[in-house]
Amino acid sequence: MTRHLPWLALLVWVGCSRPSGSDASASAPQTSALPAERDEAALPGKLKFKDADDRERFSLKPKDDGAKLVDGDDRELARLKWKGGALKVSGPDDTPLAHVVGSAGGALTVRDGAQQQVLYTLARQGQGWRLNDARGAVLYTVSPDDDGARVRDAAGVEVARVKAREGKVSLREPGGGTLLATKSEVRADAVACLAFEKLDLALRVALLHQLQTSPTGTSP
Repeated sequence: MTRHLPWLALLVWVGCSRPSGSDASASAPQTSALPAERDEAALPGKLKFKDADDRERFSLKPKDDGAKLVDGDDRELARLKWKGGALKVSGPDDTPLAHVVGSAGGALTVRDGAQQQVLYTLARQGQGWRLNDARGAVLYTVSPDDDGARVRDAAGVEVARVKAREGKVSLREPGGGTLLATKSEVRADAVACLAFEKLDLALRVALLHQLQTSPTGTSP
């Protein structure tokens, strides 16, 4: 039995002398973090919105570089494409319509297709959001609610509510009637952007997408 001890000692010495972490570095998969501007995992799969009659009104289909907005008949309405930290909004023919740009302070600025003019600004207001037009006038405010969010116009009148219950997020009229609903996991304040009827649908969806996927939309 003792004649095997030298070999055992040699094996122990070889194992101890191996450089630390050599096995781990050779076998561990190489991973790369997602860009800081967005987190695509926040918007998994197709984001589908239906009306009160369970008819599909529009959907947002994620793509490698952004998403595509289509209507209920799968006709393309707009293209959303990431350009660094900005979200470019284009028509089906790829004509630039707007750019949604995030800032370090958490605000989102909507610029025109040529990026020469500010159209709207969505900025933090307490625990919610405030949408201003190009002149700085308030158009809408979004405030958190017990189970979602409330949207009010410039006069403070409630125009919509967002409810998140039992696996469904719905945009509703102040009286409770359903306007739009989805079973996808999406933030209530992001869905609230769909109530900004003074904006084209493509811009409302772009704000939703930016809030849902960008660190600027981090919950308070």
